[in-house]
Amino acid sequence: MDLLPSSEAKNRLRQMQAWMQETCVDAVFILQNADLYYFSGTIQRGLLCLPSHGQPVYLVNKSLSRARSEAAWDAVVAMPKLEDSRNILEAEGMGRLRRVGLEIDVLPAALYFRFARMFPEAQFVDASGAIRKIRMIKSSYEAGQIKNAAQMILEAWRQLPNWIRPGSTELEALAHMEHYLRLHGHQGIQRMRGFNYEVSYGAFSAGANACFPTSFPGSTGFLGLYPAISNTGSERSLMPGEPLLVDICGGYGGYLADAARTFALGGLAPDLLKAHEQVLALNREIESMLKPGVACNAICEHAFHYIEGVDCPGSFMGAGDNYLRYVGHGVGLELDELPVLAPGTDMKLEPGMTLAMEPKIFFPERGGVGIENMYLITESGFEKLTPYREEIIFV
Repeated sequence: MDLLPSSEAKNRLRQMQAWMQETCVDAVFILQNADLYYFSGTIQRGLLCLPSHGQPVYLVNKSLSRARSEAAWDAVVAMPKLEDSRNILEAEGMGRLRRVGLEIDVLPAALYFRFARMFPEAQFVDASGAIRKIRMIKSSYEAGQIKNAAQMILEAWRQLPNWIRPGSTELEALAHMEHYLRLHGHQGIQRMRGFNYEVSYGAFSAGANACFPTSFPGSTGFLGLYPAISNTGSERSLMPGEPLLVDICGGYGGYLADAARTFALGGLAPDLLKAHEQVLALNREIESMLKPGVACNAICEHAFHYIEGVDCPGSFMGAGDNYLRYVGHGVGLELDELPVLAPGTDMKLEPGMTLAMEPKIFFPERGGVGIENMYLITESGFEKLTPYREEIIFV
């Protein structure tokens, strides 16, 4: 089992402590799984206390033995219940905490109120923005994990034509892909930070299903099997002449890669082919802007301006209720990381960002075409992490 390198954990702590010292925060409490793993190397249930100075203390409810075998820090202690945390932290030398950061964007209100009762003299502040910005810039170790996740997708795409047959359903083809991915090391789940955002392996949308309305914060629609869990493959049969938009996540060591290609049984209508060519031309425009210092909103606005200037036969970035004005997003331990390439996001690209850029065009009642690639921003530009054929793949 690969453990989080000590150097990674120490560097992440240094960045968090720099923010704490700058904002006069005594400690940050970490409870959410993705953040727990990022700062400790394990996700055992408990409370990780990151102090503004010194070493972290991990208070574990379950499982203490596993936490001690996986955690990057030495101070891993038992916490029978959360209400014991104050006394335990004081015994570990933390002293009285006056100003404490919390993951306000994901922390349940019930836990917030429990902390308020346990630490009545403490002021609680939102540390989630700082956490997300630190996680936004990937180390070479993290980039390597994401590259492994991306490689899984490429290998699955090469096998996908073997599973696409007339009369087969989305679910059958997706099940073959999921089986293949799991046997090749896929972690089996994808984490998202947004409240109530749930995703399985991704969208596998044939024909009009790519335009089916969904609450998921992306442009690609999907039907699913039933309303309770709507983001998996459906029982719709794969038909000749329809595009099949395959938008799939790879997952390795906790890290994700997000990428898409368009497949088709037989040929496609001229307007669908034209739209896909426009997507490829636009993607080249986007790639020309992927370099440090370029603002995220400038890339988004350029993409929409480009599409408005051509005779686009379909709807860019979502049909109907699925329309969203964005072209990409950060990916890492979670699928919805910073930055978001959308209007109002003036954050500039920096080396170490890992982005999924996903220009797509949709045709109501007919389907969607497009691509999605993963990119690592470098000092001089970018490295494409999903170098696979981008034209429509006919089966």
